[in-house]
Amino acid sequence: MATNGITRRGLFAFTGAAIVGGAGGYALGGISANESPLIAQPVTKESSSTAKIKTPFYGVHQAGVETTAQVYTKFLGLNVNDPSRDALEAIGRILTDDAARLTQGEGALGDTEPEIAANPARLSITLGLGRSFIKELGIDIPTSFPEIPAFKTDALDAQWGQSDLVVQIGSDDPLTLSHAHRMITKDLSTLTTTAWVQSGFLSPTPATAGGTASRNQMGQVDGTINPTLDQYAQAVWIDDGSWADGGTVLVLRRIRMLMDDWDVLDRSAKEIVVGRSIETGAPLTGVDQSDPVDFDALGSDGLPVISRNAHIRVAHAASIEEMILRRPYNYNVELADGSIDVGLLFAAYTKNPTKSFIPMQDRIAQSDAMNRWVTTIGSAAYLILPGVSEGEFLGEVLI
Repeated sequence: MATNGITRRGLFAFTGAAIVGGAGGYALGGISANESPLIAQPVTKESSSTAKIKTPFYGVHQAGVETTAQVYTKFLGLNVNDPSRDALEAIGRILTDDAARLTQGEGALGDTEPEIAANPARLSITLGLGRSFIKELGIDIPTSFPEIPAFKTDALDAQWGQSDLVVQIGSDDPLTLSHAHRMITKDLSTLTTTAWVQSGFLSPTPATAGGTASRNQMGQVDGTINPTLDQYAQAVWIDDGSWADGGTVLVLRRIRMLMDDWDVLDRSAKEIVVGRSIETGAPLTGVDQSDPVDFDALGSDGLPVISRNAHIRVAHAASIEEMILRRPYNYNVELADGSIDVGLLFAAYTKNPTKSFIPMQDRIAQSDAMNRWVTTIGSAAYLILPGVSEGEFLGEVLI
């Protein structure tokens, strides 16, 4: 029996309409698929050499998407001071040079602390462009990069809104991450102004034995279902014949967790809301985290085991083309008054939001039971540029 007056049947009663409260955007569900190896393994004495691991910078795709998710991440929202193709070329050349060096354990040009860069710890640096910025340069916007609408449950704060550019930085070492952040903003300081910085983290220890997904701060095993590497061509990488081929669309949502309200619920009620076991991450119709969800299963009371407004049902993708690659990073901000703002930096990567992210988010806004306990306060979208070969620079395809 749930506390706070919420029973199993009471939760079902909200089917077809969002439960009172915050914005949607929280996504754990998806079609049944093998898990991608997205979460970094714990650092032990035997694995401490991971500090030296280098993530290749050059390639058909930029690193940071297909790359196994690092423990620490930063998203830098940057605005271009004088938008032009010349400015984009200068930014692309500088960032390419910095990233090619830093990810390989070398200091950036003019780096006064190259010793910090010596341990890249799987560092990746990824560049994306906002839709309005692309349009301002007079460049055709690919059909795979539509406008992302505001959803009816959003409570967006302009502080976390759209910027011209995003630079995503990830590493298993927070010092390496901080150093790369400083080098990039310093080297781009005459060309760009920082609009915001959003920092996130994962647990270095998988939530369950043999699993790869991490827990979020609500205690849930988060990010269970994702495309496998051989499904990226169908779900993640753009191939519409445009200059964006080899890139992807990133939708970054800042989702605040209403922990005081969530803490009122008992474990059973929390599991009904999500549709998964808190302990194991398994669907309520299964035993293991990776078990497929049986949406037709009925309980002894004649009701669906997975409620009609359970998060995993509402966010479920019916085909590979409808899937997104989900990266749910935790954020935790300690405020001056001693309170804590906690939540998710939910990074969704998709080859076409019109077929995947937008319809999924519409369903979430309409009827996801989780809406009562989360509020989306920030949203921005970027076209992650295709990768480059040695001798090329990021954005060269647009110049």
